[in-house]
Amino acid sequence: MQTITNLSLPSVTELFSIQDLVARHPTLFTRSRLQWALRNRKTNGLIAANAVFETQSRQLLLREPAFIAWYLKLDGRNRPRATRLNGKRSGVRGK
Repeated sequence: MQTITNLSLPSVTELFSIQDLVARHPTLFTRSRLQWALRNRKTNGLIAANAVFETQSRQLLLREPAFIAWYLKLDGRNRPRATRLNGKRSGVRGK
C-alpha cells in the first residue's frame, strides 16, 4: 500500500474518504460495500489497482478514478474472490 508521502501522489481532487465517496456516488456505493472492499484489499486487487492510500495517521483514502475502474472491472484485471471461511461454500449441503 502506498502512503500519502509518496512522490507519486495523485491529485488531491482524486482522494476521498469512504463517507465522501458514498456521498458522491450514492447509487453506486454503500458504506458497507466500501468497508468490505477496504477490509479485503490485500486479496481483492485494490492495492494492485493503486486505488488505496494510507495517510500518516493510518486513515484510508480511496483514489476515485482507480477505485471506480476496479469496482466496474474496467482495468482489465480479474479480481480474486474472497476466500470462504473454513473452505465451505454457502448454500451447499454436505452428505
